[in-house]
Amino acid sequence: MRSLIGPRGRVLALSGSWSLVAKICAAANLFVSLPFALHALGAVEFGLWATLVSFVTLTGFLDFGLGNGAMNLAASAHARQAHGEVATVLRAGSATLTLIAMLSAVVFTAIALIAPWRDWLGVDSVGIVDVGPAVFVVVASIVASVPLNLAARIRLGLGEGSVAFGWQAAGHLGALASVAIVASTVPSLATLTAAAVLPPVFAAAANTLHLWRSGDIRNATSPEPAALRSTSRRIREEGFAFFLLQLAMALAFMSDLPLITAILGAERAGEYAIVQRVFSVVPLALTLLWAPLWPVYRQSLAKRDLAWTSRTFRWTTLAAVGFAFAGAGIIAIAFRPIGTLWLSIMPVASTLLLGGFVVWCVLEAAGNSVAALLNAASVLRYQVVTSVAFAIACFVAKIWAVSNLGTDWIPWVTTATYLLATGLPLVLFWRTLKTAIRNGRY
Repeated sequence: MRSLIGPRGRVLALSGSWSLVAKICAAANLFVSLPFALHALGAVEFGLWATLVSFVTLTGFLDFGLGNGAMNLAASAHARQAHGEVATVLRAGSATLTLIAMLSAVVFTAIALIAPWRDWLGVDSVGIVDVGPAVFVVVASIVASVPLNLAARIRLGLGEGSVAFGWQAAGHLGALASVAIVASTVPSLATLTAAAVLPPVFAAAANTLHLWRSGDIRNATSPEPAALRSTSRRIREEGFAFFLLQLAMALAFMSDLPLITAILGAERAGEYAIVQRVFSVVPLALTLLWAPLWPVYRQSLAKRDLAWTSRTFRWTTLAAVGFAFAGAGIIAIAFRPIGTLWLSIMPVASTLLLGGFVVWCVLEAAGNSVAALLNAASVLRYQVVTSVAFAIACFVAKIWAVSNLGTDWIPWVTTATYLLATGLPLVLFWRTLKTAIRNGRY
């Protein structure tokens, strides 16, 4: 590892290994919990359960990108051995995110009281009565996770990915155990939703407490008000760009199940969710590389080790694309045996849908490799423009495709709009982006 990527290999190897552990636990939770929920709830309620649980991805952008902004600042401070600055970043980020969580709670409460969310989910027509408590549990977990997830981002910036991913693994295993127990004792939409979304929140709370009690943070002197305000402003400025990126990606990638539920019904959403979750193993596995690599990129850029950055970017991109092609291809070929073994029923999936997911997995792997480098270098304005354009085009195209062509064309729509809105500009502006990376201030 050291001969390939230099002295940072140990940090990447350790963080990547624990990231693998966390992803294995996430995959186990993803695959094993579905049969419990499907057999306990039935087709319609299972579709609603899958849709509601998918909403927890809101925590990825509801922090308005401040977590990623704080991680970049913590990584730069760590590269300079400025421990007091790291503590300031944690305090400033925590205060801001707690305020955001409180405001989010107010907004979600207003939506619950005013908006026709039951019609959006289509629950009135099927007579499901406990969807209200299930929605409340999802909203509560989303709000609580906004400040609690900051600890994991700070740990990644400090090169402590093993600790961050260890707590994530505990959360996934807790969710799996909870779903299995609830499904065999008191199965309902509300209780199974709580079992799926609350254990990761408890794990994030434990990680946060552990970080605050660590030596460097606990022993750091309280920052001056001016330093705290300055750090908060820097986090907000960089974080807002990350928020726009996260919002765009959520609109493009996380809207599939809600759209299918609203247009075609919850049962069709459940069928699509099975295919989507099987193929999600490929990007899920690759995040064990991107998650620790991003802050290490930032540290290398802060030390002006551009040769290491360039070399590592090349070989990780090639490795990711090759892995995505092989992994998604195997899944497509063996999808029906995998689905039958997994769910004890023959899953519904056309060749067109499976092929679309294979192509998209390969393209997504290449795009995420580029994004990891650009995020670390804070090259954000370009990404915001292209990502927002892609998200809008993709969302509109998916509405038309689901309404007129069905669910089989969704991954192909994602691929086509991504190539036009993101791939083409990347080819045209790649030299300019490389110059921005070399000349950036870290």
